[in-house]
Amino acid sequence: MKTKIKLGIAGINHLNGNRGVGALAISTIYLLDEIANENNLSLELYAISNQKGLHQINVGNKKVPVHYILSNRFDVKSIINLIKPKNLKSLLSYLKLDIVLCMGEGDSFSDIYGLQRFNSINDQHRFARLFRKKYTLLPQTIGPFKEKKIKKKAFKSINSAFSILPRDSQSYLYVKENTKINNISEVIDIAFCMPYAKNEFSMNYINVGLNVSALLWNGGYTKNNQFGLKSNYIDLIDETIKYFLSIPNVKLHLVPHVVLLNNNVENDYQVTLELFDKYKNDNLILAPFFLDPIQAKSYIAGLDFFVGARMHSCIAAFSSGVPVFPMAYSRKFNGLFKDTLQYEWMGDCVNESNDEVFTNMKDAFNNRELLFNKIKSSTEDIVKPRLILLKEKIKEIIIA
Repeated sequence: MKTKIKLGIAGINHLNGNRGVGALAISTIYLLDEIANENNLSLELYAISNQKGLHQINVGNKKVPVHYILSNRFDVKSIINLIKPKNLKSLLSYLKLDIVLCMGEGDSFSDIYGLQRFNSINDQHRFARLFRKKYTLLPQTIGPFKEKKIKKKAFKSINSAFSILPRDSQSYLYVKENTKINNISEVIDIAFCMPYAKNEFSMNYINVGLNVSALLWNGGYTKNNQFGLKSNYIDLIDETIKYFLSIPNVKLHLVPHVVLLNNNVENDYQVTLELFDKYKNDNLILAPFFLDPIQAKSYIAGLDFFVGARMHSCIAAFSSGVPVFPMAYSRKFNGLFKDTLQYEWMGDCVNESNDEVFTNMKDAFNNRELLFNKIKSSTEDIVKPRLILLKEKIKEIIIA
């Protein structure tokens, strides 16, 4: 009889309106289920999130049970809150965990989004140390850490981990050069393995997808160009829409990747709907309000070319073979696409002007076959071997 291993997964939420965060959750669960089946392991999965209860999560053609237990902050008030009767079950479940895998929402183990976001991720590492749980950092961007106090906290979490699995070359080198941990392997973003079913669009047109990031459109959480863009993002998007609508055989699909029900600085759907109403063009298509990340990836997979500022919308394109032009706002893009995937077609909105980004985007669009072939070769030579390595490393963590 197989021994049941209780795995906690922090920094994921399959119900998050950010379909990139959801993609990480579903992909992680999908990969863990594969590892369990291939190695005759019995895993019981616990997502450490602000959801509760047992969820049957659709991953491909099957449902995987995942227990959601309460995530909490590492402060006196929050810890006292954990021992209240309504939360005690979550705490007891946490204490029974054998291992904690930390996803960090893919890019939040950094200070680019501010102290509060960093603390929400780092607190999960601190909880693991408090209760003497073995923990590892799943594939994610690590850093940058500009603030000294944050850097000190981050390095303590890294040095105390069982292993570190950066998803890109820059994060790998950053950890290697600044910390003492030896058990570190550069792998790939886990969403590359997320299943999908390719949508079919009319072959009479070139179907182009454009993901507009509400976060960049609104100037970040601070609403004052938080990410220090050299490009004027609003003007760049308007210019991009006008360009593709000027080409008679192009259907331009506006593809929101963060979809929320309320007015929010993060809500791509809200900004996208306003743009759709503004242009009112027969060749402009508003993508559906995606109910889950697989639906989003399946839609993107059917396109002929894709432009996006949300990291995982671009990963959805790349991992389904769609020529893609990311509009980068942080080094997480450069580290993954340019350094790890050796993919040169990208707009760097932090360091490039609108003219530079726009010119490079048009060049990418006009060389779609070249991009397609590069994605194909990178998938075979880089992505597939790293996914195999990722599975080996996670297996090593589970059975160590």
